[in-house]
Amino acid sequence: ANVSHDLRTPLTSILGYLQLLEDPGLTEGERRENLAGIAGRARTLQSLITSFYDLSRLEGGEYLLQREKVDLYASLSGLLAAFYNDFTDRGFDMEVELAEGLPQVWADAGAVLRIFTNLIRNALEHGEGRMEIRLYQEGGQVVSRFSNETHALTAEDVPHVFDRFYRADASRSRGTGGTGLGLAIVKALAGQMDCRAEAALEGDMFAITLRWPVERR
Repeated sequence: ANVSHDLRTPLTSILGYLQLLEDPGLTEGERRENLAGIAGRARTLQSLITSFYDLSRLEGGEYLLQREKVDLYASLSGLLAAFYNDFTDRGFDMEVELAEGLPQVWADAGAVLRIFTNLIRNALEHGEGRMEIRLYQEGGQVVSRFSNETHALTAEDVPHVFDRFYRADASRSRGTGGTGLGLAIVKALAGQMDCRAEAALEGDMFAITLRWPVERR
């Protein structure tokens, strides 16, 4: 039901904008506004379809990774800079601690960026108030930890956050939508790289921790 709804919503919006564009009395500004609306909904639809396709490939063993030495500090710091405006626009109270000089991890560089991007977008979409992002070494692993303040989750939700299509009770969420595929993709990609993904609710902070292997396995 979630999948059907999430696909129908942007499609319905696109059709609505197209109907508005048929009005001969539209001003040029109104026409541009409607075209921008169509473009935005089309991007949403493209993202949804890509997520469905990628998760299907991951679960079918068709999403092949090329593992090599990856610098998580460089990957994450560059991504955080790219999302800077998103953080400030949402008014997050950010705390970022990325240790330098960490050993490289054995991973796929593209998959690492996909995981970090999904985690950041998940926090932006469902979080509020505080956000903490940390990168550090613990024993023979490099640990990345993303945590954000939330009032939309309970302890009963946590064991299911990596399940495909799972979403917390809409009555407790901020109503921002999402298919519940982002974290499922995180879990699947991490597993292919022998990286352990864990979720926890600590007071009002929801945290996802990934433990990356330094040595090749």
